[in-house]
Amino acid sequence: MEEQRKIMQTDNPQLDENIRRTLNGTFPLPPKVENAKKESFAKVRVMADAKKESFAKVRDVAADKALNARQNEEDNMGRNREGGRSRRKLGKALFRGFAGMAAVAAATFCCIYIVNPSVVAQVPIVSHVFEQIGGVLDFAGNYEELAEPVQEAEKGIESITIDGTTITLSEAYCNETALYLSLVIHSRERIPDTAYDEDGKPMISMYGQIDFDFDEEGAIDLLYVGDSELDGKLVDDNTFAGVIRFDMGQYFLSKGVEIPDNFKVNLSVPQIVGTKLHDTRPEMPKELREQYEAAMEENGLGLTDEDYDCFTEEQKDIEHQLFNDMWNAYYELYPDRQTYPNQYDNWFLYGPWDFAFDVARNDEDVIRKEINDIDENGLGVLAVTKTPMEINIEMPENLDCFAAVLDANGNLMGNEVPGYGNVVPVNGYDTSRIYVYICDYVEYLDELKGVWWSGGYDESVKGEVFKKLLDERALYSKEIIFDEQEEAAQ
Repeated sequence: MEEQRKIMQTDNPQLDENIRRTLNGTFPLPPKVENAKKESFAKVRVMADAKKESFAKVRDVAADKALNARQNEEDNMGRNREGGRSRRKLGKALFRGFAGMAAVAAATFCCIYIVNPSVVAQVPIVSHVFEQIGGVLDFAGNYEELAEPVQEAEKGIESITIDGTTITLSEAYCNETALYLSLVIHSRERIPDTAYDEDGKPMISMYGQIDFDFDEEGAIDLLYVGDSELDGKLVDDNTFAGVIRFDMGQYFLSKGVEIPDNFKVNLSVPQIVGTKLHDTRPEMPKELREQYEAAMEENGLGLTDEDYDCFTEEQKDIEHQLFNDMWNAYYELYPDRQTYPNQYDNWFLYGPWDFAFDVARNDEDVIRKEINDIDENGLGVLAVTKTPMEINIEMPENLDCFAAVLDANGNLMGNEVPGYGNVVPVNGYDTSRIYVYICDYVEYLDELKGVWWSGGYDESVKGEVFKKLLDERALYSKEIIFDEQEEAAQ
């Protein structure tokens, strides 16, 4: 403990005291995350036993989307007392479900004007999506300098209209880690009111399959080779411009498949799904709630947070079972409430939109370093790839651990729990060198990460303080230098 105090000391006594208070305190989650955690708790409790047996299922992308989509469900369901109870530690499995939900700063978008929104061919953004929004994407960068237009010799730009909805593929940029495809969705009818995520972006997803001609296994579900949620913005009431990212490196690396310099892609999109701004979820029926409350009373159990805090473990087990019974009965009445997407949370546009196009791999400014540094506990880094948009850390899979990546100044890259595994954006960070820390999963999310979010010290030393903390508490750490001059001087 004395060594830990020394490591965390600075030259400023007042700062040291602030740091001490910060570390000894508890760190509230950002409001969006706290709300989402509460809203998801009902279903989590119903499925608690299954979650314990297989928490890896919570990492499934579709499940994450379902959790995100249940914003404000407690209010809709009339659950007035669950807030206090939901603050209890939900454990590693639940937090994995919120991996992409911790960002708190809303992105600011540039203005994009359309001359005639009824004719896609006249929309200026169609061939310049990357130029217009590339700087505010999750993986931001100068895509316009690297991307190529998506087109076929006979047809020119790829644009398909089905039942009044047109998808136009705009540009593609591919390197050894990812394929980024920009597109425009234009609907003859007004796009339904759509909820926005924590970054101020509309929650619109594209479901379907993608097939690469160099992969013998055939079509791949988009959920397995990327994130079906589109990253972009609503241009006007009828038009969305965005980018979808395919995680080429992690998917094909595990299979030992090399991504060629040029390849053909078939993309089939049967459905576009958005999260409704105003959902139509059925409320908890009055009779089910009354049955729950009556059963609680029969067992001598109160209904307030204060009552629950005084329950014995046996009483908590009884309440847990009664609560599950109520929600199981609810889901029997409304079985599709357990699925995502569903009619209550989502709006739909139906295709299919089937595309075929060529892609050229562009490894300009891509740096790959083979590290192969694994300790006796199986923790370490196998390789690191830095592209103009992201840094990809390859390491042995360990679901009990979490990798935090700091830039050269000690800034937490991504500024949140990454939603893309061990991949962090490079935009806005000093990546001349990075520091990779592998931490205990629960300790990082419950304790260490909160230090970064706390306001207990001056911003000018934030990176320094957080790096010292991880130096002390991480299970494994590795410094990786990308600047050639710095590396030569080592």
